[in-house]
Amino acid sequence: MKPEEMEVKLKEVESTMKIYQENMAKLEKRLLLQEDIEAVRKVQYAYAYYLEHWQEDEILDLFSKSEEVSIELNDGGEFKGQAALHQCYTYADHYPGFVGKKSAPPEFLHLQYPVCGLITIEPNGLRAHGRFYGDFRGALRRGENKELRAYLGAGTWENDFIKEDGKWKLLKIFWCDIISTPLDEGWVKTPFVNNPPAKTRPASVRNQNWAPYPSGYVFPYSFKNPVSGK
Repeated sequence: MKPEEMEVKLKEVESTMKIYQENMAKLEKRLLLQEDIEAVRKVQYAYAYYLEHWQEDEILDLFSKSEEVSIELNDGGEFKGQAALHQCYTYADHYPGFVGKKSAPPEFLHLQYPVCGLITIEPNGLRAHGRFYGDFRGALRRGENKELRAYLGAGTWENDFIKEDGKWKLLKIFWCDIISTPLDEGWVKTPFVNNPPAKTRPASVRNQNWAPYPSGYVFPYSFKNPVSGK
């Protein structure tokens, strides 16, 4: 092979190698994105499982250790910071209907499983947003006589996640009820029965316009339209 032919061939090889390297970098980026999405989804799913019997320690272990952590429930105010977060998940505070209980009794049931998750990873790869429907089945004590009753419910989570020390964790939770009704009444008759934690907090800064069914209210989306980009 002549020197000039060798030079042409070498340039072709270099060009091909550059394309391969660029494609590998793109694939690695896409793989990392999918791994991040799956890790965020796993945290959300684990949270739902721990809610079933209100396992306080397991729930709190899913959260960031930052003082930026928060949780908001409908328009009931914001638990912000580590101390407030622990207050929110203290069983006796959150479910005062179970009088004198320091942890969830056997008859308590809080099935709230996430579906239709849409997760968005921020460009820096360190923060994420997830919107999920939460379908609820439960056995709770509510009302003046604290009677144990079966409940149906549904709502949406708009949650923020953060990657700390290489692990995805919960940073902010917002739960927005659509319906919360006794099983024997249904959401057309009784769309919403409130169950606030025992202690009050400052007014919510995220959702002061919340209203349950049949208001038609839609909590703002964390994602853009995947087709139009709007």
